[in-house]
Amino acid sequence: VAANKGVVRAFEQALGLSPGELIIPRYHASMGAIGAVLQTVRSAELRPPRFDWLGTTGAIPSSASSRTGETPFCLSGSTVPHHVDYEKENERTAYTMVHSIPDGMIEDVFIGVDIGSLSTNVVAIDRQKRVVARRYLRTAGRPLVAVQRGLAEIGEEIGDRVRVHGIGTTGSGRYLSGDFVGADVVRNEITAQAVAAIEIDPTVDTIFEIGGQDSKYVGLHRGAVVDFTMNKVCAAGTGSFLEEQAEKLNIDIVEDFGTRALAAHTPADLGDRCTVFMESDLIDHQQRGAELNDLVAGLSYSIVHNYLNRVVGERRIGERIFFQGGVAWNRGVVKAFEDVTGKSITVPPHHDVTGAIGAAILAMEWADAHPEEETTFKGFDLSTRTYESTTVVCKACENTCEIRKVTFQGERPRYYGTRCERFEIDTGAKQEERDIPDLFAERQEMLLGSLSSSASGSRTGGRPRIGIPRTLSFYELLPFWRSFFETLGCEVVLSPESTRPLIRRSIESSVAETCFPARVVHGHVLHLAESDVDAIFLPSIINQDMSEKRFVQNYLCPIVQAIPYVIRAAFEGTGLGVELLTPPVHFGSSAKRLAKDLEPIAHYVGASSGEFHHAIDEGNRQQRLFREHRMQKGKEILDELHKWDRAVVIISRAYNGCDRGINLDLPRKLADLGALAIPIDLLPLEEIDISDRYPDMYWWYGQKILAAAELVARTPRLQMVYLTNFKCGPDSFILHLVREVLGGKPFLQLEIDEHSADAGIVTRCEAFFDSIEGARRSPPPPPVQKPGRTLSPVERDGRAIYIPRMADHALVIAAAYRACGVEAHALPPSDQETLQLGRQYTSGRECFPFLLTTGDFLKKLRDPHFDPSRSAFFMATADGPCRFGQYHRLQRMLLDELGLRDLTLITPGSGDAYTKVELAGRGFQKLGWRGVVATDILTKLLHQTRPYERVPGSADRLYARALRKICREVEAGGNTLSATMREIAEEFRGLQISRTARRPVIGIVGEIYIRSNSFSNSELIRRIEALGGEVSLAPIAEWFYYTNYRCKQDSLSEGNWPKALKVWLKNLFQRLDERRLVELASDLLESGQEPPTERILEKAAPYLHASFGGEAILSVGKSVELIESGVSGIVNVMPFTCMPGMIVAAISKQLREHFPSIPWLNLSYDGQKDLSIETRLEAFIHQTRASTSPQRDGERFRHALLETEKLEV
Repeated sequence: VAANKGVVRAFEQALGLSPGELIIPRYHASMGAIGAVLQTVRSAELRPPRFDWLGTTGAIPSSASSRTGETPFCLSGSTVPHHVDYEKENERTAYTMVHSIPDGMIEDVFIGVDIGSLSTNVVAIDRQKRVVARRYLRTAGRPLVAVQRGLAEIGEEIGDRVRVHGIGTTGSGRYLSGDFVGADVVRNEITAQAVAAIEIDPTVDTIFEIGGQDSKYVGLHRGAVVDFTMNKVCAAGTGSFLEEQAEKLNIDIVEDFGTRALAAHTPADLGDRCTVFMESDLIDHQQRGAELNDLVAGLSYSIVHNYLNRVVGERRIGERIFFQGGVAWNRGVVKAFEDVTGKSITVPPHHDVTGAIGAAILAMEWADAHPEEETTFKGFDLSTRTYESTTVVCKACENTCEIRKVTFQGERPRYYGTRCERFEIDTGAKQEERDIPDLFAERQEMLLGSLSSSASGSRTGGRPRIGIPRTLSFYELLPFWRSFFETLGCEVVLSPESTRPLIRRSIESSVAETCFPARVVHGHVLHLAESDVDAIFLPSIINQDMSEKRFVQNYLCPIVQAIPYVIRAAFEGTGLGVELLTPPVHFGSSAKRLAKDLEPIAHYVGASSGEFHHAIDEGNRQQRLFREHRMQKGKEILDELHKWDRAVVIISRAYNGCDRGINLDLPRKLADLGALAIPIDLLPLEEIDISDRYPDMYWWYGQKILAAAELVARTPRLQMVYLTNFKCGPDSFILHLVREVLGGKPFLQLEIDEHSADAGIVTRCEAFFDSIEGARRSPPPPPVQKPGRTLSPVERDGRAIYIPRMADHALVIAAAYRACGVEAHALPPSDQETLQLGRQYTSGRECFPFLLTTGDFLKKLRDPHFDPSRSAFFMATADGPCRFGQYHRLQRMLLDELGLRDLTLITPGSGDAYTKVELAGRGFQKLGWRGVVATDILTKLLHQTRPYERVPGSADRLYARALRKICREVEAGGNTLSATMREIAEEFRGLQISRTARRPVIGIVGEIYIRSNSFSNSELIRRIEALGGEVSLAPIAEWFYYTNYRCKQDSLSEGNWPKALKVWLKNLFQRLDERRLVELASDLLESGQEPPTERILEKAAPYLHASFGGEAILSVGKSVELIESGVSGIVNVMPFTCMPGMIVAAISKQLREHFPSIPWLNLSYDGQKDLSIETRLEAFIHQTRASTSPQRDGERFRHALLETEKLEV
């Protein structure tokens, strides 16, 4: 790529370099190979190369390690009916057979045109809905040319024997092509595909449709669409991906692909996430010698798994399944669908053009409904219908939209790709839309009042101008903040609305790939920094107002809480040139707590105590008025719902639902379709109590969303659009609960990020309204069943307990239970079967640990000796704000869906520091704790000795023996645990090791499950050791100490002194227990006893305030503590899309600036193979060998520590 002058120029422009300043090495294409040679020479590991494996064929030797894929399934022996063997030319032709029109007859026909990104299909059907002519053509980026050609060829074939009575268009290019051909009907592709399928077989209840770049699922009931979805951004489950990979494998997608797939014996496991990772896995398997047939079969399975997991998700798959679209030609994919679903798949005739057939049928229905109207069809020969197409950049606002202007000869210009009504031609439908109120605009007026992006209010005594970014919680709380600051005599400056340039700048400046709304904050802050303000106000909003309902908490999500710290980390190096005011604020606690949180602001602006408290009162008053105005407007709308044919509640957070730049102006799009769009917070949600059903919904927005879903479920005239964003952690769990609340009522889910396009949103909205009509004709959904049992930790009913194997500590916990008279077992370690089962029953958006623990449970259910009625699964929980506390809720739902209502869950929580975990009596907690500490010590001994063992495997064998001893001792009551640990320490002293060459010590921090579980992190610790490193792993005990600390602090803030004292004493005795056990091996342990939580939080203070709860602050503080202790590098591990993990990754930029000599590596895992991780690890270890002492970095950290007080203001 370095040879590409365009890319070079783009880099120079982006980096502000003059031409020639970007250095392009002479041998840029071979730098990796040159580096490998130099590294080999320097390492003195020269030895003769081996080429004997090449032999005469040049084949890479087969490796057994490449054959660990889809072993549960095998593509050989296909059960696909013989008539679907269309790879044979004669049968393929028979499968696309058209009905012939006899000579001398003139038939009435209807035309359907389906314009997609890769293919354009044109079909003609007769009155009996038989296909009389068809064309499947490549779009090739020129849709009108493809339509011209398709119509011309069909006209040449049957034009003199037909009369066209109607034409319909569908597909992504339906509007442009509709204007071009004179369409009578323009409909979305979901409806068109369904219409065709129902015509072929009225009993069909499920459609899988996979095309070139889009894939769709359609659920039908009694001939009506009742559910649907489309792929989001990912194209891994589409035909274009298959074609690209077939080309790379040098096989013909039409002639060879299916045949080779059906001949495979062990399909390769290529994952199901996205094209980049699938391609990476494909290369990996090739390098390890996988057979070509196995690779092709693996691709078939990848397509299927991606489609079922990412597109279909939890939706119902019926018994009569049609597979439509161009990919249905591929017998390998058809058979893979049958294997994975366990159901028969039908590939209907003309499956590759069913969209066009549906459009033609819709045209026929239009003609029958309007017999007095003539078709507007322009004819088969459109070669004389000339047009001019240009791109117009609209500069009416900052969005600078690129509008496609198309002028057909003799007609006024038409515009495509608009985001507002500026270029629209007034039609009846558009005029009708003008009568639909814009409730989002009205809400915006209530929110802003007289405030715009310009300054408002007058300044008193030179008090500062305060910039407020128009993002996140300010869409809820702006009335409070505006009034608060103006009452203090400050001038308030608001950032502008989110526009395309601002969003582009946001994406470019963000340092972590968080959700879309969080990334947009960066651009707003930058804008304000350039707006002559004295300070930018960006608080850490911890929680929102607690309702009267009985929820355990009312947190905002971790990303929103941490946004000021993420912003500070992003811009610290370059500097904003303006003060950031970032106090932690608890709106969901007492008035006293709120005042305490805001005191630093009063000091900053120089306000008196009286001014300060008056400003808070005035802010509260304005916030109440904002809420009252919303409720009044909402009541008016609900009372008048009968006025509108369509009323849709947009279920969202305020910052994505009310920001037109982020939501792609969704309210206007719905109005264009004749629907009234209602903001969620206009609804009387306080009147709906879901806390009895979901008391552990600790996210404030989750509470609102579930209450709104309940109201929609109760109100027949209300429909619902759920607006979410890619990587939204809470929504990965909330969406499951929303479906449960709705009880089968259809809703539309829209996932929007910076890559989303307007056209895709419109298609989904159109299809949604079509599906609503179908759902109204279907029977009511079955009532929601009462969920199965979830035992409180103090209950016991004689069940055997099964504990997920996050780490070997689970074995000790089970032993402690058994010591107290409770039958308990640690589940086996997770494996590929666990992974496959977890993927099968989850959506792929949840945390990786949730997927694995769910898979562990499901695997146990397969045990023929397992009795659900006498068993319980153990799933610890927490009170937020990360997703861990929702695991048990979804697992309970899944078990109920599987008919296992008698199988219970035991869910001890962190809210009380796990003080109620003693299911087996009071002795369990102490005994279990001592076992955990002992296992932590044993793990440290292993990691400090295994890299230096002289006899390979000796440290692992000693570890295994020692672990068994600890388990036996704990099960026996633990009275001689100290003697056992002394004995184990002595055995480690006798281990033969050699420390002549000291290895770089790598600290591993991050999400507790991933860092502790070797299967989930792909044996990370062993990989680091194999590359020449030694690991220092954050222990399990760290989390228990932290929950003690949080429970104590929360109890103190609530005034619950007895509880605070109880937890303080518990923590004291736990630390005494730890110290006694650590002292038995103190000469072997480099780190000794774990530092107290307070010290870890002190280390994290320059980066995260202690009010920000969860694992992120522990990872940051532990990293600093490890660096100061002398480690050579830090690895931060996390599940893919983990919110605390993404926060640590963002703040790692700041840490690297404070400790520049310490390499840092962020790694995320989701069960997919990622070759880049190995490459990054190798480079990272190489870097740690060259890293200097961190001592000289201490001054930067000490300076940051001095700045901590400013962080709070």
